[in-house]
Amino acid sequence: MMWLLSLLLLHFTLVECFLPAPINVSIVSFNLEHSLTWLSGPGTPLNALYTVQSLNNMSWKTLKHCASLKTNQACDLTNTWKDYFHLYRARVQATTPSQRSNWTLSEVFDPLTDTTLGPPVVFVRGCGNCLILNATHPTSRGTQHLLKLFYMSFTCQVRRTRDGSQFSLTSSGYTVIDYLEPGVEYCITASPAMFLNIHSVPSEPHCAFTSPAPTNTVPVVLSVLCFLLVALFCGFLVYSGLLPRLHGHVLKALLLPMKSTIYSNTIQLH
Repeated sequence: MMWLLSLLLLHFTLVECFLPAPINVSIVSFNLEHSLTWLSGPGTPLNALYTVQSLNNMSWKTLKHCASLKTNQACDLTNTWKDYFHLYRARVQATTPSQRSNWTLSEVFDPLTDTTLGPPVVFVRGCGNCLILNATHPTSRGTQHLLKLFYMSFTCQVRRTRDGSQFSLTSSGYTVIDYLEPGVEYCITASPAMFLNIHSVPSEPHCAFTSPAPTNTVPVVLSVLCFLLVALFCGFLVYSGLLPRLHGHVLKALLLPMKSTIYSNTIQLH
């Protein structure tokens, strides 16, 4: 009788564990926002749900907000893993009403070194022969005081657009970059200079002229000079009394061809 019960227990255990385990379990972290992702194991039914547990004080604890996730859903761990001086680990299991899979574990996660720091927010404007740089941390749902610590200083690349010459500097967020060429465009790229973390994404180049870009004023000056010369010439004609006589000569020159034409037409009619 005992052997029969043991056989039945082994049978139900094998049936219960027959469901394929999730694969590619990984932790994705960007700007201290953490999430657990995975893929369904081969042959997993479409109605399978997934349960996530987190290792806490040497014991596994089921996360209520990640207890019945559907396929392709991720588990948000941002508000669960708040102690950034602690190492974390998670695991995920697939379940159906009659089956469940084995647990699949993630790698050990360190929030201080494994999160990816996104590009800082950068503003650049000119100030004559200098540039004013403002850089700060991006918005995130992660812990703000730690985020500010990550973005406490920045490594900046300053590049002159005209010839590509560049130099680097370290900024604490607000910096006046002096001794630049006036009226020239420079582009600045910034990234967080945090020694604890090597995973970071630099900002896009932010460009500005040190002072307003020089404009070509030659056409404007020539136009003004031509207008002044014409105005002076007309004024001279009026002042000297030549304009009425010139007007009479011009009028005669215009009427003479008309008189000749009328006279020719009259002769032809007679």
